[in-house]
Amino acid sequence: MENCWVIVADSSRARVFRREPGQQIHEFEDLLNPDSRLKEQDLVSDAPGRGMNRPRSSRFAMSEPISQREQSERTFAQRIAEFLVTARRRGDVQRLHLVAAPRFLGLLRAGLDKDTRAIVGSETPKNVVRLDPEALRALLPEYL
Repeated sequence: MENCWVIVADSSRARVFRREPGQQIHEFEDLLNPDSRLKEQDLVSDAPGRGMNRPRSSRFAMSEPISQREQSERTFAQRIAEFLVTARRRGDVQRLHLVAAPRFLGLLRAGLDKDTRAIVGSETPKNVVRLDPEALRALLPEYL
């Protein structure tokens, strides 16, 4: 029997489950991203800088190309992806099933290398990170 993991994630939490005999799943890892629960103003230290338009003698606000919250989500998705890549390289997992909020699923998928993407058996674009294991199992494919 191959070692199969189920990853259930959103921008603030990732739960990692292992398939047990009898098609049950058991949670063995819980990764958290506390920054995702903060307001944008709590993530940055001050207001955006100001620029000057010389020909018109006017000023304008300069902002970052992506928000600090979005950067926090990308960093967390990358952290999860690195965790999965490392586990695959060690031989801890042979099959993955990803269940994540749609936008976060895209970030997570982008962080996986080619070999790790190859062991992904299914993807479910739903935000169900708070469900109990029995309810999560009902969302997964029968062949898990």
